[in-house]
Amino acid sequence: MSQRKKKFTLSEHTRRQRKPSQPSARVQTLENYEDKPPFYIRGIKAGSKEEYWVSLALVRIEEMTGWSWEYQVPVFGGRDRRGGNVVDFLVHTPGRYTMLQPEGRYWHTGHKEDAYQMQNVARKKNWNLIVWYTDEYPTRDAVYSFLKRELHVV
Repeated sequence: MSQRKKKFTLSEHTRRQRKPSQPSARVQTLENYEDKPPFYIRGIKAGSKEEYWVSLALVRIEEMTGWSWEYQVPVFGGRDRRGGNVVDFLVHTPGRYTMLQPEGRYWHTGHKEDAYQMQNVARKKNWNLIVWYTDEYPTRDAVYSFLKRELHVV
């Protein structure tokens, strides 16, 4: 005689549920609801919240100085060609263009080839290069003041 085993299912009473009043310990709460994804920069979906913050800072700087800027600029063939690259932000500063490369520590720590490739692009194109880790400036105001300082905007 073979007895069939009962199929295991979780009932609603045994499932552990988080109460709505309990905030998650791992996820930061949004203070500003404009920081809710998805983010778009000039019609292109932003790679991160920090890139979106850089774009907001550049809009403010553009209003002050008149310097235009571009997002996701392919150089030397972009992603389609070997040796090509994509610059996150290119600011048309007087005299020389300036490349802005905000980098997250998770993806860029220990990857020396990323830094080398960007330095190589800046050297070949005769552009300035500003690279920073995004966790060093955790708010949109901090990013704005950092970019104002680095781009020498008064």
